[in-house]
Amino acid sequence: MTAAPRAVPQQESASASTQTHAHTHPALAAGSATRAVRFAPAAWTDPSALRDAVTALEAAGVTLIVLGDDFTSGSDALTTAAWLGPATSTALLVPELPVTHNEPFHAATGTATLDFAARARGGWSPVVQTTEEEARLVGRRSAAPVAQAWREAVEIDDVVTRLWTSWEPDAEIRDEETARFLDREKVHYVDFSGTDSVGEEFTVKGPSIVPRPPQGELPTVVTVDSPESADAAARVADVVIVTGTAAEAGLTPDTLRTRAAHAGRSVVVLSEVPQLSTPGDAHAFVTQVQEEPAQAEEATGGSSAVSPAAVSPAAVPPVAAPQAEGSGDS
Repeated sequence: MTAAPRAVPQQESASASTQTHAHTHPALAAGSATRAVRFAPAAWTDPSALRDAVTALEAAGVTLIVLGDDFTSGSDALTTAAWLGPATSTALLVPELPVTHNEPFHAATGTATLDFAARARGGWSPVVQTTEEEARLVGRRSAAPVAQAWREAVEIDDVVTRLWTSWEPDAEIRDEETARFLDREKVHYVDFSGTDSVGEEFTVKGPSIVPRPPQGELPTVVTVDSPESADAAARVADVVIVTGTAAEAGLTPDTLRTRAAHAGRSVVVLSEVPQLSTPGDAHAFVTQVQEEPAQAEEATGGSSAVSPAAVSPAAVPPVAAPQAEGSGDS
């Protein structure tokens, strides 16, 4: 007879609607300037050229690099970011991670691994999939309406964060005398239950099989291009990237900061983030950045100017969160 496994302590729950990440990267510290770029999925057909481009961007002062993932082309942003981790030293590496048809547990373990590979410089950007073509690639459920896909993304951010922190900071003891790697009393079940984008319940038991990431909790970056993504960003994002589509819909940086403040959060809001389709685009951007100081001095007669690609986090005054009218998504 096999003995029943010993129970792992239960992790305390936290509402997705009030989830706040404890990130430590200097690029996201209050008062610092965040200069960001985004690589399109096609940009890393030549990995060596991508690596050279990323290191050049770091040297030029870029502090946040997003790697796009379209879910359909086969380009895997998470794996690519982990590969770039040891080759880089300062920039926050943020892969887009398709979440609608992927397992939350895999999202948590993959991003935690990234944070180890990048030496506490990992982030993640959940993106949703809403087409039948994308649904057929996996085949386990139908396409999701955009509103429901983003609602599910909020729940996934919640359970991913719980899995990251299912290991307490001092859970690893590495005791050679007793041959124990961890203190099992400091590794916890998460016992999460949520509703996916087509209305089916999903559960995650936990704990994670990857130790707590060096940062504890990775920064969440949300690209806002619709009212639905704006709602999700207000609830879970540490960094919001504003697209032209969002601006046309009236979702301005000030609007997004206010929404986040009403949810009890303070966010870094970035606009005019350069989109790089090839490593060559990155080198051209580096040249532009290097020329900015001279151009700014010439235009202002000696005073400096700030590039639109470098946006400092705005100080958001504390605003009381509104009373919930019903139960949360979790």
